[in-house]
This record gives sequence, structure tokens and C-alpha cells, in this order.
Amino acid sequence: MNRAPRSQDIETIMKRGFFIGDLYQQISNIYNKQSDRHKEITVYRGQGMLLDDFDSQAHLNHQLAYVYSHKGEYTAASSYYKKALEMELNYVAEDDSSLAPTYNNIAGVHHSMGEYSLALSFYKKALEIEQKSLYADHPLLATTYNNLGSVHSSMGDYAAALDFYKKTFAMREKSLPPNHPDFGSIYNNIGTAYSSLGDDQTALSYYQKTLEIQENILPSTHVDLAISYGNIDTIHGSMGDHLKALEFHEKSLKIREISLPSNHPDIATSYNNIGSVHNAMGDYTTVLSFFQKSLDIRQKSLGEDHISFANIYDNLGSVYKSIGDKLTAQSYYQKAFDIRQRSLGENQSEMANSYNNLVYHSMEDCTKALSFLQKALDLQFKSRSEDHPSIVTTYNNLGLIHNSMKDYSTVLSFYEKALVIQQNSKSTRDQSLATTYSNMGLTYYSMKTYSTAIPLFEKALAIQQKLLPSDHQDLANTYYNIGLTYDAMNNYQNAISHYEKACIIREKDPTANGSSLAYVYCNIGSIYHSMKNYLEAINYYRKAITIQEKIFSTDDPSLGKTCNNIAIAYDFVDDKQNALLYHQKALVIREKALCPNDPVLASTYRNIASIYHSMNNNYSMNNYSDAVNFY
Repeated sequence: MNRAPRSQDIETIMKRGFFIGDLYQQISNIYNKQSDRHKEITVYRGQGMLLDDFDSQAHLNHQLAYVYSHKGEYTAASSYYKKALEMELNYVAEDDSSLAPTYNNIAGVHHSMGEYSLALSFYKKALEIEQKSLYADHPLLATTYNNLGSVHSSMGDYAAALDFYKKTFAMREKSLPPNHPDFGSIYNNIGTAYSSLGDDQTALSYYQKTLEIQENILPSTHVDLAISYGNIDTIHGSMGDHLKALEFHEKSLKIREISLPSNHPDIATSYNNIGSVHNAMGDYTTVLSFFQKSLDIRQKSLGEDHISFANIYDNLGSVYKSIGDKLTAQSYYQKAFDIRQRSLGENQSEMANSYNNLVYHSMEDCTKALSFLQKALDLQFKSRSEDHPSIVTTYNNLGLIHNSMKDYSTVLSFYEKALVIQQNSKSTRDQSLATTYSNMGLTYYSMKTYSTAIPLFEKALAIQQKLLPSDHQDLANTYYNIGLTYDAMNNYQNAISHYEKACIIREKDPTANGSSLAYVYCNIGSIYHSMKNYLEAINYYRKAITIQEKIFSTDDPSLGKTCNNIAIAYDFVDDKQNALLYHQKALVIREKALCPNDPVLASTYRNIASIYHSMNNNYSMNNYSDAVNFY
């Protein structure tokens, strides 16, 4: 039993899980009883220790380390493993075969702490020893290959990870029956590598093999089942089946809540995964709740610089970006960037995620944004194939930056590169494909090639209607874009139809950015204005102003424009009082926001003068004098 933690025999370790928990509690109780009544003792240099005592003490350190690691307290686990190593090095050489399991255990803790370079160095020490002392297909060699694959996966080098996992499988296949529990872990790891390389279908097939093995040998609340459920739901999510994904994530969370301490990092992972599904479904209030739960647990159980914080900060940034809170989004993206930079350095593929996210806040500084994106692309090309799905994000962002520079031919070249990757991907139900179609549509809209833009928006819409709930904000955005394009083509009926669909979705979501709803109201109002249906135009302009006055500053040009438009509409229905009221509101805003010689300001003066002039029959000549002053 003492040697089991070092043996790496999976079945034995599983069976002794409860024993270890009891042992930890007994040690804690004894220590607490003794600590108050025992005094310090002095141990002199050179004082001997019997081999049995040494062996017992070393194994106790291993046991304590194992318990702390199982609880997610990795700093304490690392301390005990290293104490064991120091004791062992007093009796054996650095390359003694007995040290390989210890090096593997230390590496595993560093891996859990996000210290990948240290983990890699300890795993390599273990591998060097094992290659010298073990036969070619020894199970411990297979374990170390598997561990090396896991670290490479965490570092974003998925091709190398897959190579190590396949070596593990080839070795185990020679000595184990096909339904052996070890294959559950191996299939799981191979599935993860394929998923990271963008091959969702192959990944799902390996995850299902894992689940079949585990369901035959494990109790229904075993934490390994939670991992498998989590992996399967992630694949369903990436393939667009969000309800199926949510079902598996909730199974995973239920097991972890039963089997693990309440502050265990794996529970945080489940909360994060459930939040990600709700994020994909556009349920942002629920998303923030789950991401915050995940963050709270990680802050209690992990160090402040643990690499997993980068992912949760990115996720929070994404949510705040979606609801239009740019400053909060940027603060989370920056936190993620800082952690990755400290933990990974500049040359890891995960840094590409942060560079892509920082672009969001740097859109107005095109040179800076392009610099970030080039760094992201360079990192992605180093660690991934040139057709990896993650590169699509970078190509799309490069397109957006060049679009802001009106370099439309370059824009389309990047979107077409993204499209080629997506169309060749085995993951056919991909929401990011809808994003690329939408981006291409917006580019053709900017080029005033409206007849080309419409089919691209419709392709995006068809994908979104299959993958998303009917009230998702991405659907609202696509309806709006189609409406905008029909509006530019003076096809008012189709424009209004699509604008109204966007309104229905945006009106339902209290977390949605209010300005986006106001813009739709303004556009519908403008169409009714063009159709000379001024009362309906006034109705929509008033809806827009109600929102804009709540969320915009008092000198926001958009509010000034809407006030000007509703004033003109009131003038057309001969409501001079309201026309004058809103022209004056527009004037106050524009005097704050514009230069004194701005033509828009001059136009506002003329509009007010015109109203005073038309009121000559109903008001005193003082009003007419005011009009003259405006002229």
C-alpha cells in the first residue's frame, strides 16, 4: 500500500482513494493533538536513520503529496514530493531507476500549476531514466510518453501531443486487452488532441470510446466520468448542438459536486464550461453567473498567476464585449494577456488568443492592431498547421482592420483565406463560418456592391438559424445587416421586415447593448420618413430617443441626429411646438459636440429659423426676430 502512489498503477490508486483520505484525516488529527504538548527536539548533523525509517518517511511524504494533489492544493503537494526526492537523493544516484516515479509526480504537480517548462524538464528526467532501465514496451515508459503529450497539449503544441499519445497507445496495445481501463485515458487524450487540431468528428469518436470503457468499470459518480462527459459536451458545443452540450456539462458538474471538495479546480472547470455554452446561446446574465463562480473557486484554490485564470479572464472579457461594455472587456483581456506573458513567455501559441483579443481595444490604432495580429499569426504558424481553425479568428480580425482602412481587396483576401480553412474543416456546423460570411457581406456593403452582400448575409443567417436559439443576438445582428443592405437599395419593405425581426430579438434581451436597439429604431423611422409616413417615423424616433437619452452622454452626436430627424418629422405634420423643441435639443447637443463653423450646426440654425418664420401667424413678432438672429 505504501508503494502504490509511486507505482502509477491506475487500478490500485483508484481502489485506495478512500484509504488515502482517511489516512490524511488521521495524520491531521494526530498532529493537532501533539502540536500543543510536544516540545522541539534537536537533530544533530550526522545522526543516522534506519533504512526502514527512511523508507517510511519518504513514502509518507509521497502519500501526503498525493492527498494534497488530489485536493487541488498543488503548492503543498509539490513541497512534499520534493522532500521525498531530497531524501531519496541522499541514498541513490540522480539517474537511479527508483527516482523516475518521483520525477513524474513532481512534473505532474508543476503541470497542474501551469508551470509547463518545469513539468517538461522533470518528465524528460523520468524518461531518460526509464529508457535506460526498462524494456522498450514497459508500461511506465508508456505513462511518461502520455504525460509528455499532456504537457505539449497544454503548451499548444497539439501535433507533438498527438505523436506522444499515439506512442502510448502503440505500446499499451501490445500488452493490454482492448477494454482495459488504461485505454480510456489514452482514447481521451487522443480525442483532445484531435479536437484541438480542429477535427471534431474524430475527437468525438475517441471520446465515445473512452466513455464506453469507463461506464463498464467505474461507479456512476467517479470523477473520470465527469471528465468524459465534459469532453463530449465541448465537442457538441463546437459542432453547434448547444442543448446536447449543456446536458453533458450538467452531468459532469453533478458528479464533481458529489465527489470533490467544493473548492476543487475541476468544479470551477465545470462552471466555466456551462458558462461557455450559455455564452454561445447568448444568455449573458446566466453566463456571468457561472464564470464568476468559476473565478471564485480558482481564486481560493490556485495561485494568482495560474495559467487557467487567463482562460476565465478571456471568457469574461468576451461576455462584456458582447454586451457592449468595452472598458470592462479590455480590463479582463489585459489580465489574461499579463498572466500568459508571465507564465508562457512570448513564444507560446496561447499568446495568440490574447493578441487577438487585445485587437478589440486597438481597432482605432490600425498600426498597433496589425502588429498584434501579425504576432498572433506568427505564433499560430509555429505551433499549428496553416489550416488550423484557430487561425480563422486571426484572418477575420486582419480583415476587420483592413476594412477600417478601406483596403477592401486586402480585406476580402483575408476573409477568403478564412473561408477556405472553414470549408475544408471536418467540423461542418461551425458558427465561425457564419461570422466569416457576415464579415464578407459587410465588406461588399461598404463597397456598395449590395447584390453580392445580400447572399452572403443569407448564408450566415442559414447557419445561425440551425445552430442558435431563435432569440440569439447574433441572429439580430444578421437581420439588421440584411435590413441595412435592403435599406441602401431602397427596398423598403424588405428592409423594414428584417429590421423588425432584429427589434423583436433585441427587445427581449435586457443585457443587450441598448444602442444597437436604438439604431434599429432610428433606421425604421428613417424609412417611414422616406415613405412620407411621418407619424410612424415619429413613433420610432421617440423609441430611439428614449434609449439614447438613458445611455448616451448629453453631447453625443447620435442623439443630436435623432432629435433633428424627429423635429423634421414633426414639422411635416405641422406640429411646430414639438418641431421647435427637438430642433433646440439638437442645437444644444451640436453646439457642445461640433466646431462653430460646422455645416451641420449651420443647418440646425436654419431649421430653427424656419420654424420661427412659419409660426409668424401664431406668435408675436419677437419670435420672428429670433429667427432673423438665427439667420
